[in-house]
Amino acid sequence: MSDIDEIKSRLNIVDIIGERVTLKKAGRNLKGLCPFHSEKTPSFIVSPDRQTFHCFGCGKGGSAFDFIMLLDHIDFSEALETLAERAGVRLERRPTDTPEAKLKQRILEANHLASEYYHYLLTKHAVGENARDYLKHRGVSDKSMKTFSLGYSPNNWDGLLTYLHKKGYEDAVLEAAGLVIRGTRGCYDRFRGRVMFTLKDHRGNAIGFSGRVLDPTVKEAKYINTSETPVYVKGKVLYALDVTKDAIQKANEAIVMEGELDVISSFQAGIANVVAIKGSAVTEDHARLLRRFAERLVFALDSDLAGDAAARRGIEIAEKNGFDMRVATMPSGKDPDEAARENPGLLKKALKDASPVYDYFLSSALTRFDGTSSFGKRKISDEFLPVLHKIDNPIVQGHYIRKLAEALGISDETVRESLAKHRVSRVIPVREVAPGAQKPVLSRLEKAEVYVLALLLQGKSSELWSSFHNMLPTPTFQYLPVRRILESMESYIRKQKAFTVKEFADSLPAELVPAFDEAFLWDISTLLDDDVRFAREWEKALHEVKRAHVRQRMEEIGGKLRDISISSEEHDALQTALKGYTDEFAALEKGS
Repeated sequence: MSDIDEIKSRLNIVDIIGERVTLKKAGRNLKGLCPFHSEKTPSFIVSPDRQTFHCFGCGKGGSAFDFIMLLDHIDFSEALETLAERAGVRLERRPTDTPEAKLKQRILEANHLASEYYHYLLTKHAVGENARDYLKHRGVSDKSMKTFSLGYSPNNWDGLLTYLHKKGYEDAVLEAAGLVIRGTRGCYDRFRGRVMFTLKDHRGNAIGFSGRVLDPTVKEAKYINTSETPVYVKGKVLYALDVTKDAIQKANEAIVMEGELDVISSFQAGIANVVAIKGSAVTEDHARLLRRFAERLVFALDSDLAGDAAARRGIEIAEKNGFDMRVATMPSGKDPDEAARENPGLLKKALKDASPVYDYFLSSALTRFDGTSSFGKRKISDEFLPVLHKIDNPIVQGHYIRKLAEALGISDETVRESLAKHRVSRVIPVREVAPGAQKPVLSRLEKAEVYVLALLLQGKSSELWSSFHNMLPTPTFQYLPVRRILESMESYIRKQKAFTVKEFADSLPAELVPAFDEAFLWDISTLLDDDVRFAREWEKALHEVKRAHVRQRMEEIGGKLRDISISSEEHDALQTALKGYTDEFAALEKGS
């Protein structure tokens, strides 16, 4: 038995989910309010039999591993560690047993101690008085100093080095962590005489630091950051996500800023769903991480996005990951830190009034260039056509084609021609599927087919199969996952003679399990205790799908009959078939 199977055998998904969600009995399953989206009517179903969950509101579902990964925003290996510990299972191959993993763990431990050291000096020691005064002057409260693990690095060469030596950390680990630099006379502290911002991952691990000088007249870099290490990669870090992730998830929106003080001041002003990136560009890793928590990004940056090529590339990356993106214009041209300290109300209004990102790009171009001159029109179109080109949704793209045409006083067709020429000169990238994207919306017929499968699976399956199979042959089903499940079910019943849901589900290929769970977890608890009501619902569902199938065949034949190229023999055969389906449809209508 594998580690995963052993863990599953020892744990009950009802217990795991029940600690986070209030569940109530619903037939053989349990029901509650979904923790992954806001709802007032419960649509979140948990199956003790299948050890799975499914939400009929947002579509999320899976095993206990999936639930922990989604709720705690962790990857599979972390969920495996969490549930293994809970189940009392010692993993055969622990991810933390490799030399690389052990070094990472030592670095994280050293960083944690360094953060505590810097924080103590800032908040408790006389050496941090100037740094405390500086932060107080910038409006940073004592509570925020603690919440965001702020600190101070003393202005000497080996304060941290000496402290961590006493804690048992050797130079090689501290150098690998980016805490010290190796010189000709040995190692010395990288950060000296600076306010320290602890950089953490979304789980709260200290992975690096950013240090800011207190005296702006000092002739050295205003900020220095940890160099890239085994645990710190600049393009993967979102400052304060460990503190603000719950607010981001609740708002379904992340406000993206540039600096640590932008975030802290905004947080103190009551704007909690904020993060900072190191620079002005969102990376692929940033986008994937934020997509776990939110569907909307609001950019509230110091720099002008329209003129920042890196920022524009970041927006393209975010667009590919399925974000709704907006841009907030800061009050009086201030950065978010100043705006939050001087007039929090204006900052909140600016964020609330944030423009859709494509409106921002067009407005920026129209502001910087003269739209009444031929040269200005060319500059505006040269800047905005690449933006138009990258809009995948044709309705959204059409909307902005009209806006550009109106702004320049030209026709939509002229813009479309220019866009077509631009496309020819570009390689059009393949659209990526956005992580976390919702499953396709099912048609009415497809939903009806899933419902029939739900009744078949949750009712007395073996007894229902004959009436089902006689009325609805499997090949007539339009929704491919349901059709493939029914084909497997037919083969299973023929071989096994009896139907066991768990055994059948375990025999399905992985790609069919989500569709199976959706049907098996469909809430029909009110029918299962009433045989008469279930039988009535079963007949009604079969008739509805049968009518839809027959109607679809009639429409297909009607389309073929309109083809003037068919022979008279084909025409007569189609007419005969159409009459048969028409009579069958009439009988179904009469019997319903």
